[in-house]
Amino acid sequence: MQKRYLRPDGTSIAANLLVTRFSDPDRLISTLFWHEGGRDLPPARLWEAALRIRHVHDARVKLFGADLSTDPIGSLLIGIYLAEAEGRAVGLNQIATYADVAISTATRWVAVLRQRNIIDAQADATFNLQLTRAGLDRVEAMLTTVYEAPDASIMLM
Repeated sequence: MQKRYLRPDGTSIAANLLVTRFSDPDRLISTLFWHEGGRDLPPARLWEAALRIRHVHDARVKLFGADLSTDPIGSLLIGIYLAEAEGRAVGLNQIATYADVAISTATRWVAVLRQRNIIDAQADATFNLQLTRAGLDRVEAMLTTVYEAPDASIMLM
């Protein structure tokens, strides 16, 4: 929902209010965001970018087959990010299924991501994989690039 808010100086700003209802009917999460120069993208746009990346991956699987569409790290990171953004806990079994990799492959990559401080090493991987603050910052920086136009001169090289 978009609303207009008045600032103390009398100017107004259009802001978006996003309310998400989870499976528990007593649990609502709301986010208020607006765009100002220099401000980071709002959570809803980052979530949308993650969904778009997942959509492109699914299309690639349909068009070229799963064997030509592997990106286990990217799929793991997007799956964990989406679970957190949607208020869900995701464990090793679910993330392996999401990334379409064997449990052993997911376990190996989760260990690497933990060593690099991208996934929380303290959380129980069986039930709750979570990004660290540094991991979240990196994934959100990656998602932000979905909205950045590439430099055409670099593309021609």
